This record gives sequence, C-alpha cells and structure tokens, in this order.
Amino acid sequence: MKFEFNVKKFLLGLKWAFITYFILIIISIPILIYLSIGLPSLDEIERYKPPKSTKVYDINNNLIYEFHEERRAPVKIKELPDHVIMAFVLLEDKKFYKHWGIDIDRIIKSMIKNILTLGIREGASTITQQLARNMFLTQERTITRKIREMLLAIKIERTFSKEEILERYLNQIYMGAGIYGIENAAEYYFGKKAKNLNPIEASILAGIPKNPARYSPANNYELALKRGRFVLKLLYENKVITKDEYQRYKNEKPEIVYYRAPLGYGGIAPYFIDEVRKYVVSKYGEYFLFKGGGKIYTTLDSRIQEIANRILDSMLNVYDKKYPTKPKYKDYNPKNKKLPQYLQTALVAIDNKTGYVLALIGGRNYYHSQFNRATQAYRQAGSAFKVFTYAAAMEKGYNATDIIYDLPISIKLGDSIWQPSNFDREYLGPIPIWKAIALSKNLATVRLLMEIGPASASEMARRLGIETYVPPYYSVALGAIDIRPIELVNAFSTIASYGVRKKPIFILKIEDANGIVLEENKPQTTIVMDSITAYLTINLLRHVVDAGTAIESRLVYKFEHPAGGKTGTTDDYRDAWFIGFTPDITLGVWFGYDSTRTIFPNATGTLLAVPVWSLIMKEIYKDKPKKNFYVPYGIKFVEVCRVSGKLPTKYCPRIYEPFREGREPKELCDIHRDLKEVADTTLEKDYLRNLLDSR
Repeated sequence: MKFEFNVKKFLLGLKWAFITYFILIIISIPILIYLSIGLPSLDEIERYKPPKSTKVYDINNNLIYEFHEERRAPVKIKELPDHVIMAFVLLEDKKFYKHWGIDIDRIIKSMIKNILTLGIREGASTITQQLARNMFLTQERTITRKIREMLLAIKIERTFSKEEILERYLNQIYMGAGIYGIENAAEYYFGKKAKNLNPIEASILAGIPKNPARYSPANNYELALKRGRFVLKLLYENKVITKDEYQRYKNEKPEIVYYRAPLGYGGIAPYFIDEVRKYVVSKYGEYFLFKGGGKIYTTLDSRIQEIANRILDSMLNVYDKKYPTKPKYKDYNPKNKKLPQYLQTALVAIDNKTGYVLALIGGRNYYHSQFNRATQAYRQAGSAFKVFTYAAAMEKGYNATDIIYDLPISIKLGDSIWQPSNFDREYLGPIPIWKAIALSKNLATVRLLMEIGPASASEMARRLGIETYVPPYYSVALGAIDIRPIELVNAFSTIASYGVRKKPIFILKIEDANGIVLEENKPQTTIVMDSITAYLTINLLRHVVDAGTAIESRLVYKFEHPAGGKTGTTDDYRDAWFIGFTPDITLGVWFGYDSTRTIFPNATGTLLAVPVWSLIMKEIYKDKPKKNFYVPYGIKFVEVCRVSGKLPTKYCPRIYEPFREGREPKELCDIHRDLKEVADTTLEKDYLRNLLDSR
C-alpha cells in the first residue's frame, strides 16, 4: 500500500497537538502554583539546619550519651573518601551529577514497571528529591507529596552545588536504629569514623537507606552483606576501587560492633543522665537539649560507674538466690505496668576534694522504674546516723578513749517512756567511745547524746551536709530520721575531706553548638568543721572498718587501703546501709524495698551493704598505692590502755590513739595493777565476737 503524505491533515493534527499541550500547561500552572504554596523559599533552604544531638561526656571526655530528636553528627564531604561517597551515589542515583533534581528517564521507567506489576515496585527519587523529603516534607506516599518533592528538588538544585547537596544528603539520611547520617552510622555499626570506612563497610551502609529495617546489618546481617557486595561490585565496575581492592573486600565479613552506649535508657548511668536531663531542661529548655547540638561535660567516672554497675548487679543476683528476698527480680514483668516490688538499691560515689558525683545508681532497673532512690527517696538512716553524735562529741572535746556506758536506760518523753535497746539485748557496761561506735552500740550512743545534748547532733548533721530538717530528739541518735542517700554520702564526704563541705556536682561545663561556654561549675566549698575534729572523727570511723561492724571488708574481701565508714540498719530490717570512704572517695550503698516492708530477718548493713562496698572499692583501688589520711597539725598520738583509755602500765593491753594536743591523758591506768588483773580484764569481748552486736 502506497503511503501518501497529507499535508492538510498533518497540519490539522499539529494544530490540535499544540492546543492540547497549551491547555495542559494552562491547567498545570495553577495546580503547580497551588502545590508550591508552603514550600520553603530559596533563602529558607539555604539557611536550613537539621536538629543536632546534644552530647554528654564523662569526666575523662568520653562520650557516654546523646540527647536527640534525631541522632546525628555532621561530617564534611571533603573528609570522606571517594568509595564512601560513590557507594551511595551509584546505588541511589547514578545520574546525580547530570540531572537538575529530577531524572525524567528514571521516572518513565519506574512508571512503566509499576504499571506492569500493578504496584509500587520501584522508586524514582533522586538524591536531591530524597534530601527535599527528609528536610521539609513527610514520608507519606501520595501524588501530591511527590509533585511537591519534585518542585522542592528543583529549588534545592538552584540553591546548592552538587557537592553541597550530597553533603547534606549524607548527613540527613536515615540509617536505622534512630540514627541519621553517615557519621553516626559508621560509629554505631562499625565503631569508627565515616572517613575510616573501608569499601565493603561503606557498601553495606549505602544499602541501608532503601529499607533500614530490612537491610540493617544489626537486623539481618547476611542480607545486608549480600546487598553490600552488590554495591562493592558497582564501585569496581565504575572504577572507584581497583580490581585488587575488589578482590580483597568481596569476601570480607566486617564485624558489627553495635555501639549502643549512647542509646537506650541512659547508657551506663541512666539515673545520673536523668539528673542531667532534668537540670538542663529546667535551665535551657527542651529544644537546646534535644535539638541544639550542644555538649555537656559531666563529673561521671565511667570506670567507677561500670565497676559499680557490674558488682551491684552480681551481688543482687546472689542475694536473690541466697536470701528470702521476695518477690524476685527475675519474676518482674514490666508489661504489667505495676511498680517493682523486688529488692531495690541505691549507690552514690563522691570525690572528697571536689564534690564531683563520680557514680550514681538510683535503682535496680531504670526501664522498670525511673524513680531515683539515690536523690529522691527518703529512707531511715539507722545506725549510720550515729556518726553525727560522735562528731559532735569530738568537737566538744571528748576523746576516743573516754569511757561511756553501754547500759539500759529509760527516757521520759512527755507522757511516754522511751527504752531503747541493743540489738542482742546484751550490754558491755563501761566502754571507750571508739569501741562504742566500732560495734555500733545503741545505748552507749544514746547516753553520749544525753551528755552533749540532742541539738548538738542535729546541728552537726546540718553543717556536714544533711539538707533534710533533723529535729533535736534523742531518737535521732539511732537514725530515726528520713533522709536522702546522696545527703548522707555527702555528709560523710565532708568528714573525709577534713570538714570542708561541698555541693554535689553533676555537670562540669555546658557548651552550645558553637562551642560557647554557657556555664562552668567549680567546686563550691565551705569549711564547717575544724580539721582536728574531722580527723578524730575519721579515726573513730576507721575503727568500724578495721575492727568493727565492717571488719569483713578486711577479713573476707581483703580491701587493704586505709578507710573508714559506718554501717546502718533500721528497725524491722527495712533499710541496710554502709557509707565508707578513703582519703579520695566516699561511697554509699543502700538496700531496701520501695515500701516499708522488712528486707528479711537479720538483713543488716553488715550483711548486705558491706560486701558490695568492699568489692567495688577493691576494684577501684586495684594496683593503686595505699594512701593514708594525713594528720593535721594539733594532733598527738599517744599509746594508751585499750580498756581504761589512760596511760598504760606494763600490764595493760595497748592501743595508739590520736588526741587533740593538750587533751591527751595524764593519769596512769588504775585497772591493770598486776598480772592477775590483766588476765581478767583482757577477757573482755573481742571485736570479732561482738560483730553480732551490730547485726
């Protein structure tokens, strides 16, 4: 059949084609104008900055946590090797350097494939379109959003160079696990900087954005590796890497390190981080914390925190198995949304010289309960509170060798009679002060408080750092007062630092995203006790560790560094404490339930808290030289009779004790006159036999 060209029909068809095209343009213009409403201007696009995480560092500048809405750490594209950049370009947008924001050929091919498969099988978004979506649009899959995405991509191409677009893309792209950007992804999955990624690692990361849940090596390693090898081959075929590099890396299986410390529930110190969060939000607001990209330098010592976490968890598991601590921790189901009923704990470690909080544990499981028992719970201090009575006595001129009486007593309080007792209902009669505190004798302590006045102990507690009001009652001598663990630990730290009280500090410095220092916290100190009184009190508390209720620290757990402290146990065994210190660190440990129920019969500070304290301190001081407490000017050591506290005869059992100069004994012992009396009096109950008196 002969083809005849009809000019008239051709011109008519061309006419209608132009008319149709013109009509489509006329119709499209208002639609495009309408869809452009609300899109950012070129100036807004240029000024856009993604939210940045605020990083938290420990006292040694180690990153320990990040507050973030979107966790990201920007990186400059010039710092990245070609194989990192091109791994994303070749997989996501091969024509990136050629198109003007939209790849028309890719759109047509995608449309044909999706029509033939009756579904959305292939996307056509360029890197610029993905950036537009991530910066300003939602992830909804609608034609309207897609058109707006294209329009915005064109605007972005007009605003930035290709390198700038790629840099923003690599810092914006979602990489799974709450992570945004190549830098944080490299850190999270491989434990390294993005600039240090090798070709197969970069290829694996390039495969994630398509489907983070599916292609994350943390979720599906083999599938992620298979996709990574496909990208690696693209790098070789496009001459980004050499044949030797391809052969080297194609069979490599990179180790995934899952760097999770900054994620989850506060990393290694969730209760500490929560204290930081509350302070920063109250002063600088949520935007600064979660989007501002600042830096927070804290006092936390990660090494001490890790040791405390590990040992405390281990010992709690031992206690669950060994003692009747019911209900058990392992039986708790957080899905029930009930408050935990299992045995709880709290721990605080403070640097004696600065007041820096080095470690803090506010409960057994932050996920189960965010209530911070170290800083928020008010618990009875029990015998641990006796330290304030003895410190007040030392200040009033008493000596460690002065005799007090461990005998029954009745005290009239209004219309009632208070009759305190010792734990074992046994009484030692006349004993020196150092022995009374070492064995935690209740009645000797009450009698001492009667001599110096209850207001003296209350006032001493306030001065040393107890912020809770302490009424001047006799029962306070035995710890019948509710206080927060951090207060008690800080008060002991004041003693250990020779009467210099510090405000507990959590944050050293806060910087904004530009490195401008917003605040810097220096130690805040106040002298509240003279150094001689402090040393005499330290000496009394050393007797507790060396030969008293905490002697297991020496005998069983072999902690040999100079230390002092005080155990604490409350009525009905509801609270078990030990607050101990070295010249450098004060560490307090508490056990109990969130209710006022008994832990279990005979659950004392000696039984529960001393072992934990000893194991933690032993590891903290592992391989460190022993450091003794310094002796201040005005202290004089004198050898005295262990029983009478007077100058010894040749028959006396002896002990060296420090005295305030001018207050040392002048009289000779009147008890040990001959060998027979020595034999009788030295049969006094030994420290070790009297451990039960404190339990």
